[in-house]
Amino acid sequence: MAPHACVRSECRQDGQRGRDLAVGSCPYPEQVRTYSQQADLLVEQLEAESARGIREPGIDRDLVALRSAWSDLEGDQKSGVATLSGRIAGLVAARPAENGAAAFGDPPPFGEEAEATLALQGLEGIETAPAAPLRIYEGPPEPESVLRHMGYAGFRPGQREAVEATLEGRDSLIVMPTGGGKSLCYQIPGLAGPGLTLVVSPLIALMADQVRRLRSEGHPAVMFASGLPDESLSASFDGVRDGSARIAYCSPERFASSAFLDLLTSREIDLLAIDEAHCISEWGHDFRPDYLRLPKVADRLGRPTVMACTATATQQVADEIAQRMGMEDPARIHSGFDRPNLSFDTVALEGKGSKARKRALLEHGLADPANRPAIVYCGTRRDTEELADDLKASGLDAVAYHAGMPPDDRASAQHRFMDGDAEIVVATNAFGMGVDKANVRSVWHWAIPSSVEAYYQEAGRAGRDGKPARAVLLAMRSDLGRLIRFNERRKVDPGDVRSYIESISRGGSGGSRQIIDAPRSDEERIRLAVAERAGALRVDPAPGGRLQIELAADYDPGAIAAACRVAEDRGWKAYRAVEAFSFSDQCRRRRLLDHFGDDSPTAPSGRCCDVCDPDDWLPDPETIAVKKSRANPKRAKSSPPPDLAPEDSEFFETLRRWRLGAAGDRPAYHVASNRTLTAIATVKPSDEDALVEISGVGPAFMEKHGADVLRLVSDHS
Repeated sequence: MAPHACVRSECRQDGQRGRDLAVGSCPYPEQVRTYSQQADLLVEQLEAESARGIREPGIDRDLVALRSAWSDLEGDQKSGVATLSGRIAGLVAARPAENGAAAFGDPPPFGEEAEATLALQGLEGIETAPAAPLRIYEGPPEPESVLRHMGYAGFRPGQREAVEATLEGRDSLIVMPTGGGKSLCYQIPGLAGPGLTLVVSPLIALMADQVRRLRSEGHPAVMFASGLPDESLSASFDGVRDGSARIAYCSPERFASSAFLDLLTSREIDLLAIDEAHCISEWGHDFRPDYLRLPKVADRLGRPTVMACTATATQQVADEIAQRMGMEDPARIHSGFDRPNLSFDTVALEGKGSKARKRALLEHGLADPANRPAIVYCGTRRDTEELADDLKASGLDAVAYHAGMPPDDRASAQHRFMDGDAEIVVATNAFGMGVDKANVRSVWHWAIPSSVEAYYQEAGRAGRDGKPARAVLLAMRSDLGRLIRFNERRKVDPGDVRSYIESISRGGSGGSRQIIDAPRSDEERIRLAVAERAGALRVDPAPGGRLQIELAADYDPGAIAAACRVAEDRGWKAYRAVEAFSFSDQCRRRRLLDHFGDDSPTAPSGRCCDVCDPDDWLPDPETIAVKKSRANPKRAKSSPPPDLAPEDSEFFETLRRWRLGAAGDRPAYHVASNRTLTAIATVKPSDEDALVEISGVGPAFMEKHGADVLRLVSDHS
């Protein structure tokens, strides 16, 4: 660990930049730096303990010290380190038992936030999810036979070809759209024989969902994730070790554990399936160094058949995936990118009052129950919160979701949307990865996304049940300015990359091999990706979420300059493509298929798009009536202040104790988030009309808890 530890990666570098940032000038308070430093070290210790499988008593003392550091943090500071706290909570839950006893009994006092973080990963209640009696497939390894065993009537396009290639021992590159059925491509081969299929994915929520479904149907599947309870993780180890498990899911970070690799080498691995395989190739925010270890993992496992799956790979990306994974003549299976049950609408708005007209169009569309449940994607966190408030003011049950919200707020919003208490979620692109809600009837884009790939992936979250659904883009040319600024910020200068490499070489103990913190900004991620692609360094994951950097003895500055040009060209190419799509007068479906190199004819099962099938389901954007004011005094009062007033603290604690009882054995956010309790303690609603105006209070809350909360308010008054 570098001497100057902080939550910001640039403050952690032990190079000139890090030395220039004196402790006193760092924007993060001392207690946050102290907690972050202790937590990073503890993550390393817990991961090493997990790899050895032997409980280390000294970690108990370190946990006590960390809890003390956590208690010194303020509320907003705890929210800022919630992800790190959740990581530790998961590792603690999975610690080896001591002399047969339960693992360290007291849960980390990271409280509802850590609990909510695990829920956001999809791990809530996974150990108690119902599992049917095991049904081991013992028939011939034939695609249709295994398909019937799984209860399906037929294959979707491309699935049979993918399964056949794998059963023949041939590597494959599978490109299917979101909702196209990629998971069945590796699940059928996985269940077909006694060998082990290893599925690698960065999306813990997606893995947890697939494992739940497989187990509920009696199929032998296990999962390895740091947030799993000790007994679940032990059962997964046993399932692989004794041969009863046929499919094992894990994240790429899991391969940092030598104990896990040793476990895998005890089994014959038939298939290594890599989901989200574009992470091997992507630049910037999707560059995941842990994926770079997968070629070596494949070699250590005896080079089993490899299947790389992705929903958003152009030909260039697909070629790099195949090259990095060492695939020889892989079967390339493109199922076709079309989603026949989706209709595509783009509404261009310009001129005076365009934002108000855009809001009126959105409200009009969402007022129709046929278009709900719905996801509305925004480009900024501010728009997310403001738009959710506006939709609530118009009488719609909407929740906001973005990465800047405390984990329990996000978990509460996600829970309400998934359970149907809120029919609309207004979110940034932080929402949706690994979340499977099949009956979403419409996906709206309030702002133009950063790329056609991002648009299509998000739009594809509608209609996953196969029924008709809509994808609507509300496009304004002013959105393009945001994308231009985004590209400008991501522009990489070769000198900056060389300086970044030099700062790494000056850090730590010196020498060509360094351990650094993973970059947390897009700028640093891109510099690292450029340096890696230019051959200036090699990146491997290290314990504790850090990176091991092997610096080259020499590198070609020209190669760095060339890689910078490629990175910049990729950004502007993506910008030009999404601009052309947003303001084109050509068939939306055709443009999408052409973008992904799919030359098959369009074949919508219903309406195609606003160009091919004009429809009056939305009013004319130029003449739609706009409400002059949507001021709502009650709603204004219901918004909580930034900090809980001292005189309301006692009532807030009363509400928290009530919530604990109301939740029973469920996580606290199932009842209400801390933000909702803060609002109740501040506003003290005296009747149902006032209570329902509070953020986080929906129909289900009113039905289950409304009377109790109003009684608590009355008693307090």
